[in-house]
Amino acid sequence: MISGVIEGFYGTPWSWSDRRACIELLSHFDANAYVWAAKSEPRHRDLWRDSFRTDELEGFSDLSCHRDGVRLIVGLTPGADATAPEVTRKLGPAIAAGAHGVALLFDDLPELDAAERHRTLANETEQTFGLPVWLTPTHYAGGRRSEYLDQLVRGLSPTVEIMWTGEHVVSDRIGPDDVRARTLACGGRAPLLWDNTPVNDAMMSEALHLGPYVGRDPAIRSALSGVLVNPMALARASLPTIASAMAWCGGGDALATWNDTIDRLGWRRLAESTAFPDDAHWPGARPSRQWWQEVSELDIVDIDDGCRPWVEAAKEGARLAIAALDLQERPDPDPQRRTMAAIGLGLAWRSWSRLPALTFGGGPRLRPVLTNDDRGRFTYDGRSISHSTSLVDDLVKRATR
Repeated sequence: MISGVIEGFYGTPWSWSDRRACIELLSHFDANAYVWAAKSEPRHRDLWRDSFRTDELEGFSDLSCHRDGVRLIVGLTPGADATAPEVTRKLGPAIAAGAHGVALLFDDLPELDAAERHRTLANETEQTFGLPVWLTPTHYAGGRRSEYLDQLVRGLSPTVEIMWTGEHVVSDRIGPDDVRARTLACGGRAPLLWDNTPVNDAMMSEALHLGPYVGRDPAIRSALSGVLVNPMALARASLPTIASAMAWCGGGDALATWNDTIDRLGWRRLAESTAFPDDAHWPGARPSRQWWQEVSELDIVDIDDGCRPWVEAAKEGARLAIAALDLQERPDPDPQRRTMAAIGLGLAWRSWSRLPALTFGGGPRLRPVLTNDDRGRFTYDGRSISHSTSLVDDLVKRATR
């Protein structure tokens, strides 16, 4: 079974040291694949025809042998007019540098009439290099057949893997029926799951995803050809979910692994503070005063700098929650002072509620809970936008009535 990480998000790509650290984690769990494919890597997508730079080839060489058993797959998103000679000429130096395979990624491209070209590029790339070729089709979500998928698999080499994100682009749950439908839609090929978790790019950028790998029925392991999780641009913050997912891939306890990892890092209160009500690590509707106190005193230093907005928002929100509890449970006997305290709390709450970092289950929360219809087009799902009141909002509202 393929298991690992696909660095396939939009946003600032990981550093080479981030990638090495991820490969070390994958090796620890006997995972076997790391895919270089960040959308904002210029020579992956926007400048796909441009030759890889010397430092990139050196990076590929380093990653390819960083840990035995973890294969480096180099991804490329060829443009609409790409030819097979251009693709193989571009990827040749990466293969020579040590890459163990290639991923051709046609996701998020308006090319539902390009199945034959995608098939040709995959087949000729595989024939040229004699190495694994993985392909993300333009129709990559859901379980419906489409003319695009029918044409793609007709004549496609049987050893080319076809990636899939589940029933939706971001899938809360994936079960045997979902995998079965996709397998049938792809002519009997077991899907390679591109699992969009813990990624928080694009419309999800105000959320921080630190939770465990959940919602995947253990029965699907044997029905998939593999699992690749797509992390956040925040490399270190992605590690708890990656560890949990790789434990799941190996038949281990995903939740126990997450608990061990999050506690070893000292991030449990931050993870709970950035959770949403349906998450496995949600702290509950009525956390204790002690819980709020611990959040208000968060002192996390060994985390990505990009996580600071959530850390500070959580600390500030917890202080507001404590002030709201004080106003309710220890009211000032002086009516004037009590009034001024309530107004002061309201002003601070207004300022905090405008922060872009979502904490304590607040919304609106946006996610691409989208799927492809029988023509391969995206269709809207109401779960893409969820409205919720944060734990802080709830406390302040009750305290200031």
